[in-house]
Amino acid sequence: MTVATKPRALRPGDLVGVAAPAGPVDEARLERGKAELERLGFAVRVAEGVFDRRGFTAGTVESRLLQLHGLWADPDVAAIVCARGGAGTIQLLPGLDRGLVARNPKVLVGYSDITLLHLEMERLGLTSLHGPMAARELADGEAAYDRTSLWHALTGEGAPYATGPDDLVALADGKGEGVLRGGCLSMLAATAGTPWAPGRRGEPAILFLEDVDEKPYRIDRLLRQLRAAGMIEGVRGVVFGDMLGCAPGIDDDYALEDVLLEALAGLDVPVAIGVSSGHTPHPNVTLPLGVRARLECAGEEARLTVLEAPVR
Repeated sequence: MTVATKPRALRPGDLVGVAAPAGPVDEARLERGKAELERLGFAVRVAEGVFDRRGFTAGTVESRLLQLHGLWADPDVAAIVCARGGAGTIQLLPGLDRGLVARNPKVLVGYSDITLLHLEMERLGLTSLHGPMAARELADGEAAYDRTSLWHALTGEGAPYATGPDDLVALADGKGEGVLRGGCLSMLAATAGTPWAPGRRGEPAILFLEDVDEKPYRIDRLLRQLRAAGMIEGVRGVVFGDMLGCAPGIDDDYALEDVLLEALAGLDVPVAIGVSSGHTPHPNVTLPLGVRARLECAGEEARLTVLEAPVR
């Protein structure tokens, strides 16, 4: 099992940078998210250009790359929190300075379209955090995100995240252990056949998948695409998020769980659903990617346990 490089754990007073790699950012919401990060004890720098707009993105490709590269290159910046997801991160990948990222391991926090940056950090052997964003959950205060899991993922303080007794629903029995990988399902599928597809195939992994407002037939197609592209090779367990807005219509005679199990048929690994990370109506849990985790499913009970901190 590959050992990931971990960034330095954050300490009170450390500088957190905010970047906008994807969609346009609401200034009032970002100000509230900045205040929440400060309430947690960090200094905050909002990168120049975060409030730019160009079509469906937060400015030009060049501007968004400058934000990321500037924060990664600055030795005073200990972590990078994305303002929001949306769309447009894939535009940055051809110009992303991977050498700069690899030489300066830092905490990166985000979800949704930010999955594409998580995949690049995975390829570089770095941990990253699938968690709340500055102009999204952090803007809504502590009721919108799980402070305990975020704090541990940033600082290493406390215990690693583990689901509670009623958090998950088991769909297929079994027990598996591996490196926690994944993110937004549609973003993972979008990389199939590109240079940006997951690069650690075959390694024992617990695969986390989540999405929002995708019809069941699309969920089925996306999962089968992952399988056909070899992206599920080596997976020892699959755990889904809340899959908000992905359920069949009220008149349909099947459940989303049926769709998931049919698409994953033959894997013979534990499968569960219900991790509230990413697109969720519940407090957003921070999942550290690139660290060891265990998924256990038996009967109606399931438990996901993160086995190590993502920072050193």
